[in-house]
Amino acid sequence: MTKTSKTTQAFGAKTTIVFFGAGPVAAASLRLLAKNFVIEAVVTKPKPAGHRGEFPTLTAANELGLKTYTPSNKKELSDLIATDPFTSTIGVVIDYGIIIAQDVIDYFTYGIVNSHFSLLPQWRGADPITFSLLSGQSQTGVSLMLITAGLDEGPVFGWGVYNIKSNDTSESLTEQLVYLSDALLRDMLPKYLSGEFKPNPQEGVALAMDLPTEPTYSRKLTKADGLIDWQKPAKQIEREIRAYHAWPKSYTKFNDLDVVITAAHMAEQKGDASKIEVVGKELIVYCGDGALVIDKLKPAGKPEMDASGFINGYKKYL
Repeated sequence: MTKTSKTTQAFGAKTTIVFFGAGPVAAASLRLLAKNFVIEAVVTKPKPAGHRGEFPTLTAANELGLKTYTPSNKKELSDLIATDPFTSTIGVVIDYGIIIAQDVIDYFTYGIVNSHFSLLPQWRGADPITFSLLSGQSQTGVSLMLITAGLDEGPVFGWGVYNIKSNDTSESLTEQLVYLSDALLRDMLPKYLSGEFKPNPQEGVALAMDLPTEPTYSRKLTKADGLIDWQKPAKQIEREIRAYHAWPKSYTKFNDLDVVITAAHMAEQKGDASKIEVVGKELIVYCGDGALVIDKLKPAGKPEMDASGFINGYKKYL
């Protein structure tokens, strides 16, 4: 297969891309990208057998009237590419979850761009948003990276910074980075295709921006991550509550009652870790270092409520 038959990008018009993505972040990104790019096709995961409800990226692609392919693994994706299905010279991947082999990368004249939600080389891997919150760092962002065989090791040609707010949760940070990603792709992708911007090694870009050059790595979360360890410092638990807000959530027991903590802030008090105290309308839990004032929580099987409502309704568990 040669690439000489591929359509040349029309730089004065909308850029044509093939989109790779599968999760909810991909679906939100696809809807935004469709406003400014021509989406030749969407490559996503097939809807699992027995899955109830919508499958976000498939739903978005269908609503937008886009041609869709659903290989279920790395080999099927390579088999698809072997049929020479696309004329686009570049692919864009966001929140896909399938390893993309070198033959798929090489199919596109300009490669495949991953919009990665961190300031690479910070937080390579599966869950950079959560780990940006867990680390307590003040900034994160989006990196436009050409994918290579290594894990998030490719060169970067676009980088946008976001200042993390003290009350950002995994959901709010994700939303902000989706919009930042779209703005970067809209601005930088045509410039990359025209040769105006050249990809550079991640470490060099980080050095130029006075950011850490040593790679750090995120990972996929498990349900067990959400179990609160009250021996940890209050500062760390507060970060976990915000970082795990969407999943796996921060859960614990107040005596025999299962609860999910959805919002909390640090307090000056000190006491024995895991001790619960009611002070007026405040619900305080002591940690390994410091304490947390619980602002909102969700008892098992009940809707979210503020601390005063919980104190009134669940005194026997405190």
